Amino acid sequence: MKEIILGKSVKGVNILGYAFGDINCFNKTLILGCIHGVEPQSKDICDFYIQESRDKEFPDDCYLLLISCINPDGLFAKTRGNANGVDLNRNFPSSNWCSTPVSGNIMYHPGSNAGSEPETKIIIDLLNKYNFKKVIAIHTNHFIQFPNPPMINYDGEQSRELAEKLSSATGLMVHSDVGYPTPGSLGIWIGKDLKKISITVELDDAKDSDELYKKHGRLFEVAILWSINLIIRILFSTLKALHI
Repeated sequence: MKEIILGKSVKGVNILGYAFGDINCFNKTLILGCIHGVEPQSKDICDFYIQESRDKEFPDDCYLLLISCINPDGLFAKTRGNANGVDLNRNFPSSNWCSTPVSGNIMYHPGSNAGSEPETKIIIDLLNKYNFKKVIAIHTNHFIQFPNPPMINYDGEQSRELAEKLSSATGLMVHSDVGYPTPGSLGIWIGKDLKKISITVELDDAKDSDELYKKHGRLFEVAILWSINLIIRILFSTLKALHI
């Protein structure tokens, strides 16, 4: 495992990434926690995985970049948004980004323009630099205006199979629609616009971090390994079609 300083928050706090495996491999996964500062469990379970895995052998042909807290200023202040009051999950350059907050609620402030925030720019730069095959964002279902149950949410049909695998591993139900509008969200940008595999894990905000990791921690292993299984299936199907 390698610790990397990826950039700084609005208030100058280092945003750290934890890299596992071979960056030159095909099967690259990006996992994010704590996009919203009021969802500390999403950071905690990432940290639990880091501590559990840092000295273990990582699977061959896999690369994971895990950012346990992309919004350290919001976490410190216990706010949904960053230090500028911007909801980072409404600040990505998706095709449906909107300059006004959803339902006029300032808690969903999308920023002055798409990708305006330093925390968002870190993710955008990573996606532009590295060909991540899968992006998984971990949240809790803490809500301001629009409640939703714990779930595995996916964007784009290409993301459905991994969502179903994660559902089997965690017991969380699968939904293609979180139930309310999310203009400028990471999921829409990754899954609908970039056509990459995009998963949003919504954990139960009423549960503590230890309980959530014990119950759902297997999601990391499933998410990291899944693409290898896909490649094997594609190769097997090709060989079968060729009668080899």
